[in-house]
Amino acid sequence: MAKNPNDDLFEGTTMTFGEHLEELRVSLFRGVMGVLAGCLIGFFVANSVVRFFQGPLERAMERYYLDKALSDLVVKFGSIPVEIKRMILDDGLVPDPIQIETGQLAETLRLNYPEQFAALNLSPSWYTEGDFLDGGAPSLAQALVKAADAGGSPQARCVWLALTDQEREKVAALAKIPTPLDRQQTADLLHVLNSLASRRELHAAPELAALTGPDTDRSVAAHSTVAWLQSAFSWLVGTASGDKQDTVATLREELAKKFDPEKSRRLNKLLIARVFPDSLKKARVNLLTLFTWKPVKVRFQVLNAQEAFMIWLKAALMTGLVLASPYVLYQLWVFVAAGLYPHEKNYVFIYLPLSIGLFFGGALIAFLFVFDPVLDFLFTFNKGMNADFDPRIGEWLGFVLILPIGFGLGFQLPLVMLFVNRIGLVSTETYVAQWRIAVLTIFVIAMVLTPAEPISMLLMAGPLCLLYVMGIAMCKFMPRGRNPFAEAYEP
Repeated sequence: MAKNPNDDLFEGTTMTFGEHLEELRVSLFRGVMGVLAGCLIGFFVANSVVRFFQGPLERAMERYYLDKALSDLVVKFGSIPVEIKRMILDDGLVPDPIQIETGQLAETLRLNYPEQFAALNLSPSWYTEGDFLDGGAPSLAQALVKAADAGGSPQARCVWLALTDQEREKVAALAKIPTPLDRQQTADLLHVLNSLASRRELHAAPELAALTGPDTDRSVAAHSTVAWLQSAFSWLVGTASGDKQDTVATLREELAKKFDPEKSRRLNKLLIARVFPDSLKKARVNLLTLFTWKPVKVRFQVLNAQEAFMIWLKAALMTGLVLASPYVLYQLWVFVAAGLYPHEKNYVFIYLPLSIGLFFGGALIAFLFVFDPVLDFLFTFNKGMNADFDPRIGEWLGFVLILPIGFGLGFQLPLVMLFVNRIGLVSTETYVAQWRIAVLTIFVIAMVLTPAEPISMLLMAGPLCLLYVMGIAMCKFMPRGRNPFAEAYEP
């Protein structure tokens, strides 16, 4: 005679309601103590955890800055030497252009090193390549040649006549060049302009004597709200201060009293810019562009005093929960196992470690293989819009938590498939037959569990499709638990 299943399965498994409450109280207390212990450890390692999670963003930003520096140089100069590329890509150095006023530089060197730089003369009113408008160099040469045939204004013809015969030949040759001037040709034209600006007779010519009135000071003042209010107040009280803002008239008065070569050059530069406004920028001081090379430095910012503390506290709590999660899950399992039958406990021993492994495996894949391509993709839009990225630690931690958690949850797919199959809702044959709908569903799930960009969605959907195949294999080959209640009694 077969023995009664109740003799083995239910013996010693019943608990009173009070015993269940006591077991719950003990499990919760132990779980809370485990969380507190984990958080205590997290307080000591929170800063290291934050720096660890900053690693992917820091690497992505370094690549972004290096690639942007290389692209900017290519756009500016067309092609760059291989040595410069190595400095950027291999040594991690980026150029930082600065503008130096050459006149101030020369004056500082003469003052501090009189023996070495006594003869150094760098006028702030010299012409440089930056004084030309776009395409201004060839158009200036053509305008001067046109003035020679009385095709321009009287002032332009006056400037042409102030050139020497050799300078006129050089300008005429430059005007015939159909393509934009190269650097040497531009340097030749600049030499002509600088020689012209040094001649006293240019600003003394009758044709240029009428070029007074509104000039740089007044036009600049018109763009200033404060200056506009000051001029309006002067008009109300009946005072006229416009004459004092006329730089050309002021320089003429000063030169009439005492000649100064630097003021003469400055006046000529102002007048030449007035004569050829389509080729030259408004007169400015001579600036020298230099490049300083510095290593890429990625900095993370906070917007208020307490944000850093809150980030540290959040990192400590998150670390504590992660460290304590296995112990907390074990305590939950102890409570649940007290009410399970022996054959049901075997399922938990198999599937709980598998579920934890899949969760941490998905999170690890997201951190090691997904962050870098996702950040590189997102930074391409910064590069296209020429927008710099100045990350906040708080926002970055939010992003860095969403992606691994989403991957960890998504990697539970095989267990979900196995559970649905074992309770009889979906058969293994249905999983195989409806694989197209499953792939579509996987992409929808990946879209929900990842941030709003396509790269992370694709990087999650690919592994999930493989896990779908793994789920089918688990449903087909993993043994089913034997139901002890299905035993038949022998007569």
